[in-house]
Amino acid sequence: EGYGSVVKFESIDEARDYMMNFVKQKFGGVGYIVMANPMDITKAEVLDSIEYHFEGTINSGSTLHGLNILLSGFNYTAVHNINVPYDGFVRIKIELINKDSDEVEKWGDRLFLHLSTPDNITFIYTSTAGGIPVVDENGNIVVDRLDYQTCVYNKPGIYRAEIVGTWIAKRKGSYEMNVNVEKIDRGNFPLMKNLSSLASYLAAYHRGIIWASPEFAFAGGENADIGGIIYPISNEFLVEPCNTHVLAIHQKLNELLAEIADLPAEPKTLWQHYRENPIYIAIMADATMIPMYYYYNPDSDYVSGQGTASDFIYGDIDPDPQDMENDTFTYWPEMENAVGRVTGFDAEDCSALIARTIFYDNIIEKLGEWKRNATVQTGTGIEFQYIPIITPLANRLKSIMGFGPVRQEPTKFPTGESKFINERICNDFAENGFNVFPAHRLEAQRVGLIMDRKGGEYQLKSNYIFAFDHGTHYLYEAGDMLEFDQLGLGLKTGLSGKGSFDVRHVINMPYNPSVAFIESCLVGKIEGLLPENCLSQVYIHAGVNSFIASTRYTADPGYLEPGLILKGFGFYGYINATKNLWLYGEYPDLHFGALLAEDFILDLIKNDTTVGLALRNAKNKYLPKDANSTFMWTPPLVNGDNFGMEETKALDKKYVCIHEFTLYGDPAFNPYP
Repeated sequence: EGYGSVVKFESIDEARDYMMNFVKQKFGGVGYIVMANPMDITKAEVLDSIEYHFEGTINSGSTLHGLNILLSGFNYTAVHNINVPYDGFVRIKIELINKDSDEVEKWGDRLFLHLSTPDNITFIYTSTAGGIPVVDENGNIVVDRLDYQTCVYNKPGIYRAEIVGTWIAKRKGSYEMNVNVEKIDRGNFPLMKNLSSLASYLAAYHRGIIWASPEFAFAGGENADIGGIIYPISNEFLVEPCNTHVLAIHQKLNELLAEIADLPAEPKTLWQHYRENPIYIAIMADATMIPMYYYYNPDSDYVSGQGTASDFIYGDIDPDPQDMENDTFTYWPEMENAVGRVTGFDAEDCSALIARTIFYDNIIEKLGEWKRNATVQTGTGIEFQYIPIITPLANRLKSIMGFGPVRQEPTKFPTGESKFINERICNDFAENGFNVFPAHRLEAQRVGLIMDRKGGEYQLKSNYIFAFDHGTHYLYEAGDMLEFDQLGLGLKTGLSGKGSFDVRHVINMPYNPSVAFIESCLVGKIEGLLPENCLSQVYIHAGVNSFIASTRYTADPGYLEPGLILKGFGFYGYINATKNLWLYGEYPDLHFGALLAEDFILDLIKNDTTVGLALRNAKNKYLPKDANSTFMWTPPLVNGDNFGMEETKALDKKYVCIHEFTLYGDPAFNPYP
């Protein structure tokens, strides 16, 4: 019963089809799909639990205290065993507190947490820089802390938590760790809660439809009877079942696209139609509620993640079933439709993002010149040379000393590549009428260690943000050179922590509705992580409208030209690039993420394109432009690589490039051009 006319539906598909026909009749067609999972409004039930408490004092791991570390016999870690006594689904929650937080703002002090399985596989590397801190009335950190959680299935045993502290001015520091081990009833619980409750609002605004189903969710133990961590990112045995699951969703998506266009559900017909008439697909869910596809990745590991997690599949109508890296009807893989994840910590956060998108013009009208501002930031430690004697010696020392990755790779050493990337993208903005705030090397830090640095200030005053630095899922930092670890031995000072763009600082920065493209490793990773630990989601929380970053390691050669006399070493590339710029106004070619970013930015500011279409177009252009470029190296290098400086196309990493960059935000958002 109901008031007036009542329409009853017997199934989800029936309700969806009714609304699709209504939108077609009312507006002439459907150009927007919101994918959601109504299961995200539910919680896992806790069946039993056990708590552990640990605390202690450890030596600072900063190499600034090298003598103290040496005298202590390199004793600067604490290890605690966490007993998981339950079978079935078990959620492990960890609270880590830095009890010497008084100089975090001054020096960037932090605690690191490494967590290993009973099989001694380390699967998480995080720190208090990736947590939500307690701050005073001025926004300064008074308690440096981290809340982290993971979930396992049928994997009881002893889990090992290793804690490392980096206090710059103190030889020692104290910590507290509280662990709650919960036996729960299921593994397919949401990490971003209640987002689906907003699907109707977003669909209505864009005159679109909702496609929602609890069957979208994927988790180990639920969709595959495989023990261990329930997220494919840290469990290689779940990658194939997850991909099979996503392909089933993809098949149904193609069927829906056929209904929308009144076409037969035949791949070539759909491909021909949507490559010329793309629509928007907004995924309003975390990566458990609607999973990503895991493409091949030569750099897969347990910490960075298995495969290349990507939403590319949802925009690609015709992947080749025999070779998922490629497509059926084009030489290079392409996206036909525009895809973005509309996310946030929870429904409240996501609602604010939608509001900023809908009322964008009203918001920026009050911000004056801000809409015409852009910042381009490239940091340190992202350039490489093969220095005679020094590089081979450093690589040999790694195996002897046991620090850092034991593999053959070039040495961090200036080449000028990041300088010219910075200048080229600055020029792109300037030629299109933007006020540009460039920041290169240490100037790109959020704040300076001793000297004043303006990276953070520039971001807050800019509509467009581009940054190229070292990163992980909870931070990126321009101050790598302050670690004084150019040889890659893993011996670090910790001084780069002060100026990093990390969760604990960005969350309290008052961003406007900017577009940010961050070319740094892992910054776009969200699978199996609380959104409060993910820098991508913290930027959204802080006010940014669109955030593009990679879910895995980003490749880059780190040099301009191979070298004139000694291959891999010298300054010929820098001299030649400078000459070409002065005489002909020509910048060096861009590669990998920088090339993708430039095409994305130019499409937005020259063609008045939406962010979803701009990213789609940039990905579709990338391989035809960069596929034949050759490189001596593209760090990170895989263990066992034959490192002989022969130039190769590195096509596997170029495929990673088009898959890994992910859009968080409404794909139909059209920023100020």
